[in-house]
Amino acid sequence: MPRERLTTERVLAEFERVIQSNRHFHLNESVDVNIVHVEMPHGGRHTKRAEINLEKHLMKKRSIIRIRNNDQLCLARALVVAKAKIDNDPQCLARALVVAKAKIENDSRDRQIRNPERPLQARLARELHQNAAVPLGPCGLDEVKQFQTYLSSYQINIVSKDHQNALIYTGPDQEKRIYLYLHDNHYDVITKMPGFFERSYYCHTCKKAYDHREDHLCPNACQCCRFPDCPIESWVHCNDCNRMFKSQACFDRHKQSAENRSVRR
Repeated sequence: MPRERLTTERVLAEFERVIQSNRHFHLNESVDVNIVHVEMPHGGRHTKRAEINLEKHLMKKRSIIRIRNNDQLCLARALVVAKAKIDNDPQCLARALVVAKAKIENDSRDRQIRNPERPLQARLARELHQNAAVPLGPCGLDEVKQFQTYLSSYQINIVSKDHQNALIYTGPDQEKRIYLYLHDNHYDVITKMPGFFERSYYCHTCKKAYDHREDHLCPNACQCCRFPDCPIESWVHCNDCNRMFKSQACFDRHKQSAENRSVRR
């Protein structure tokens, strides 16, 4: 919002919109208002900053696909690269019963999309801008939301370096998840979140990385073995802790976790 449009009436209207205690908001005396303006990150061309080891760090990361571009389409380029990576996953191809020849052709297309020197990546990025009705140019979170609306079968996640590698945007949950790394006004593709955070596991439900499964408990995890999506099959009793477990597999995971905890101690 331009500074000249930031009036007293607008500030008070925002106070009244978010106030939680009283229905009516009255000011009987003068009030000092301190405003902190935070510039939201935008992606476009890569901007080099005085980060000592960031470039080396990203080059060593096998979980990162670097987007090399001289235009301002790094977000769209990253999205089409991530989408190609997901769509050409061997498990997805196997489920679709794609023959080996088609798999080779798809892999070749994937390499063309990932290669910034090939025109296919730029063409698909421009097509994505057009299809999502996003103007060509640098992109921030507003444009990310527009791309998310168009790519409705994918969940877009943005990890920001300027926010201590925290997620600053997460779209509606989908089985296909795209993770992008925003740094220095530039987007790269994260292919594996555990590798990015240098951890053993990553929970896509609560968006946390961790090393030991038994130390992580999210809303969809089993309360007995702490493993996600643990169905009830046949209850098994544990003589050591006097608890019941949903199945033999649930019981085995519980015992393995107990052994791992005793080893770490």
